[in-house]
Amino acid sequence: MKLFINNHDWGTIPSHSVAAIQFYCAENNHQFHLDEEEQRVEVRSSLHGKKVWVSVNTQNTNINNEINEKVTNVLTEYGIDVSSKRDTERIREGDLLVELVSSHSQGEGKSVSVGYNERLNSINVKKNLSIFKKELPFKGYYLIPEHHSIPHLRCSIKCKDEEFLLKESPVLLTHCVLKTLLGNQKPSLLDLNVLHLFQTGSKQTGESSNRTDQKKPSKDIQMDDKTYEEMKMRKANRKVRESQEKKPYAEIYFDYNVIPNRKSERYSIKADFFIKNTGNVDLMNPKICFRMDPPDKIEIGGQILPPEMSEIFSLQGQNGAQGWKYMGKDWLEKAYSTGEYWIESIQESFIPPGETISVEGLQFTVEPLEEQEVSTILGFVLFEEQELQLSSNNKIKITF
Repeated sequence: MKLFINNHDWGTIPSHSVAAIQFYCAENNHQFHLDEEEQRVEVRSSLHGKKVWVSVNTQNTNINNEINEKVTNVLTEYGIDVSSKRDTERIREGDLLVELVSSHSQGEGKSVSVGYNERLNSINVKKNLSIFKKELPFKGYYLIPEHHSIPHLRCSIKCKDEEFLLKESPVLLTHCVLKTLLGNQKPSLLDLNVLHLFQTGSKQTGESSNRTDQKKPSKDIQMDDKTYEEMKMRKANRKVRESQEKKPYAEIYFDYNVIPNRKSERYSIKADFFIKNTGNVDLMNPKICFRMDPPDKIEIGGQILPPEMSEIFSLQGQNGAQGWKYMGKDWLEKAYSTGEYWIESIQESFIPPGETISVEGLQFTVEPLEEQEVSTILGFVLFEEQELQLSSNNKIKITF
């Protein structure tokens, strides 16, 4: 049967190997198609057929067009369906909207930050952007306060060097798209569409290899029992090490009660916010974001202290001040403009595997809206040291 991998011809295979290829595809989330009439087997990356919108918005229209063309050409090679998007209308269909925006930085410095909307629950592209760290330091994540119906990722670059922007941003955007679409799935050579390069290399060297084989006939490889057992032991030990790989993760959720006030038509919500370490390593210094929508209709209260008061009014335990505080001196102004309230522990904190910490006694007050409008409270947690960002399993939602 003829074998095609990511639309590249890989020659022929015996019919009895089809079941093994089918099993491999199922285990690795690859696409498999068998055309018995044409005697053809097709294997494709899990990226094949994904729908991605690309929006490039710098201050130079020509650069926008060139970057968009480069990104489109690269992603199309993966079998991704790419469309450009320049306006801000709501997108309802697709797998991802990836956007590049740029602004002039002061001086010669450059930086990049990454934004995402609530439909992109967890994204960690810091490692992928580390290849740019010398020239383009990573400044962190932020939430995008908009309502596209699909996941939205935005790369915000501060840079005055248009040549650098034109050269590096297509690669940066491509990395972000691949990381977002693949998620926690470890990419294979087939996913990255480079497997055929090895085949090309083997074809180029095949003739000389054949000549070498003719000069030096191959010999059967003999292996004694001791060597065989040693190989088995090494393989078993490698599997144990792989199973013990450090994996940071957490389950995050609200536990809450909604209390309506019939006289004022306001709603009071009493909530606790829990973070349970379900991985196998300590989680360090969680930074929590409560995102309100609409931001001017929801107020937050409870035992969270302003940063300048955290040492004076916090609970005092054996190790000093305890509790939670808002992040940054301008935390309130940012919250009013974005709807995002960021908090952190007053002291350094860690969560051992299997343990849970919580923010208790949260109080949200929701003002009445128009009929059929919705108020939503979302929770996110960022562990910068583990490069892990997660959203809560549930959210608080009230429809008027």
